[in-house]
Amino acid sequence: MNSLTPTFHIRIDRRRLLHSLLLATGGIITSSVYAEALTLTPRATEGPYYPDHLPLDQDNDLLQIQGKATQAIGTVAEFGGRLLNADGQPIQDAVIELWQADNNGCYIHSRGTQRGQERDPAFQGYGKIVTNAKGEYRFRTIKPGLYTGRTIHWHIAVKQGDKRMLTTQLYIAGVPQNDKDGILRRTGDEAQRLSVIREFKPKSADSQELVSTWDIVIGSTPEDPEQRRGGGRPGGPQ
Repeated sequence: MNSLTPTFHIRIDRRRLLHSLLLATGGIITSSVYAEALTLTPRATEGPYYPDHLPLDQDNDLLQIQGKATQAIGTVAEFGGRLLNADGQPIQDAVIELWQADNNGCYIHSRGTQRGQERDPAFQGYGKIVTNAKGEYRFRTIKPGLYTGRTIHWHIAVKQGDKRMLTTQLYIAGVPQNDKDGILRRTGDEAQRLSVIREFKPKSADSQELVSTWDIVIGSTPEDPEQRRGGGRPGGPQ
């Protein structure tokens, strides 16, 4: 896994606080102060299209299915960062899952094909990765396709052992549909909403591939599976 530059979700007012503390302490800040500045990644609905038939290939590169020559259609998008606890410490050996719509807005789910579309057979649709000693993870995938009623988004879940600790969604900054997306608008408080909207930039000046960095911050309480699985009606908001 490639090393990533760590980023903390620090609100502007707290950034000023940290800056003043750095000046006052000669650059020494305890981990408890960083913990105070961290924003917990907000929970969001799982949606109705968590795969009901997991693919054989489940790695963190969703662009190409093992054994197939063709690559998925769509704009390549890569993102990663660190998984942190509420104290700002990295979490090792946790499983981070990703599932999403393909370029046509279709999921790898028995009811996940959008009306008038076909699923891209070259797209993996689901992937996962185990965090390393620094809590790092990375996914290489495509920008999800749009479909009626939602904005562009990725579904993310974090598991520790047999417990799911977090289900959330990740968004791309600047997408016009973000402002009207009901699920995004209901996600946490303002700081939490901003923490799941990330800017994706070209990988290089002459590249069409997009890249972003996103740290995930989780608490210590696992989710209630009954609440988590109430993802809405098939074909509805997800």
